[in-house]
Formats: sequence, C-alpha cells, structure tokens
Amino acid sequence: MYRIKGVKNGYTNNFENAPPPQERRLIRLTDLCVKNFRAFTLAEVLITIGIIGVVASLTLPVLAANYKKQVTVTQLKKAYTEISQAIKLSELQNGDVSSWDFTLSGTDFYYRYLQSYFIKNKEVQYRDLNNQYIINNLNGTKCTSEVWCTEKDSFYIYLSNGSIMGVMTHASQTKYKSVTIDINGFKKPNQLGKDFFVFSIISPDGLVPYGYKDGGINSGKYNTLDRNKLKSTAEYACNTKSKGIWCSALIMTDGWEIKDDYPW
Repeated sequence: MYRIKGVKNGYTNNFENAPPPQERRLIRLTDLCVKNFRAFTLAEVLITIGIIGVVASLTLPVLAANYKKQVTVTQLKKAYTEISQAIKLSELQNGDVSSWDFTLSGTDFYYRYLQSYFIKNKEVQYRDLNNQYIINNLNGTKCTSEVWCTEKDSFYIYLSNGSIMGVMTHASQTKYKSVTIDINGFKKPNQLGKDFFVFSIISPDGLVPYGYKDGGINSGKYNTLDRNKLKSTAEYACNTKSKGIWCSALIMTDGWEIKDDYPW
C-alpha cells in the first residue's frame, strides 16, 4: 500500500507549514471617532461664526422685506375684495353705481349704500383720528392737499381683517367717491404706497384704483393701467419722488404683486 506524503484520506493534513491565520480585531465605532477626531481651533470657530454672520446679514433683510411685501398684498387684496363685494350687493338693492349720489358726505354715503353689506364692521371714533392719524406721501412729505388728508367729514370703519376703510367727502364731485384702505389701522408708517392706498368707486367698474378713468381729478387720471405711466415722474405716480397715490394701481397691474422695482 502506497501512502502519499502529507495526504490523509485524500486530504492534505500537513498543516504545520501553513501560515497562521491573520488575527481578527474588532474595531469599535468609538475607536474610529476618537482616532480621527481633531478639535477645531479657536480661529477656525471664529471664522465660521463670522461667515455665518455675514450670510445672515445679507439674507435676513431680504427675507424680512419679502415677507412684509406679501403681508401687504394679502391684506390689501382682502380689503379690496370685501369692499367690492359690498358694492355689488348694494347694487342689487340700490341700483347701478351710476345712479348713486357721490355728493353725499362720507358718513351719509356709507350708511345709504354700504353699511348693510359688510359682514363685520366697527366705526372708528373721531377722537381716534384727531391729531394722531397723519398720512404721509410716498416721497416722505406730509399729505396736505388731497381730500383724505384734509376732509374731517369723511367716514372711517374697521373691516373684518383689521384694515381701516375711509369713505371721503367731496361735495362737488359727481362722478366718483374716493375710498382709502389702511391695511394695518393706526399703526405706522401711515404712508401712501406702504400701508395706505387709495381707490375710487365709479360707474360701471365699481371699485378701481384712484385715477382710473373717471375715478380721480383730471390731473390724476389715466385710462389704461400702463405700468410705465404709473411709475413715471408724475405727481401722483408710484415712485419715491412722487406722492404714491397710483401705487394701488401698480400693484393690481402687476397681478396683485409687489415687484422688485416697486418703490418699497
């Protein structure tokens, strides 16, 4: 019987010369973390904080301004819709706007044509208006010549969203009735184009931006919502060198949006 050296039952049994198996070592995750961790130096921490501060200083004002613009548009559109619906409901009972008496005082006009058609309203007391409700133009000057700045017989109420609606008195006017919207009530800045906006009730359109068609004095009229005209250098235009009375028209022309070139 022949025997093959190093083979037993057909399998090699010469394990003495085989290389020893490599030692297996269980490596814990904490070992890796500790081994590869390197603490930040004070300089690195300060540089990182500085970068974060610079980025925040550049982005936060933009975010805040965009948020404020959105709030402004939302409040203005809601107030505009509420007044427009009241006018349409009133026409069902009081006839077309063309038959309304625009020579009435703001108080009489409100109670005759509008009062019954608001879901919720509260009259603003005259003492709250006296001496503290001062309106400024967009260019920073005090509003002194327009009816919403001078006429004490105008009428003011709170709308359901907290805005204040003013119905102006101008006895000689037969074609329109001026209506103002202050989206945040008595809170400042009380400035045209920022939180204070002017509209008119005319026939047959109902509530329109002040100056549109017959909805304003001759020097402040425009027949089309021309963006270039609304932002021009005209006295009533929506720019920082003018009064800002046409800013309501500009926002509506831009699809109820305050664009980047709006004089914010």
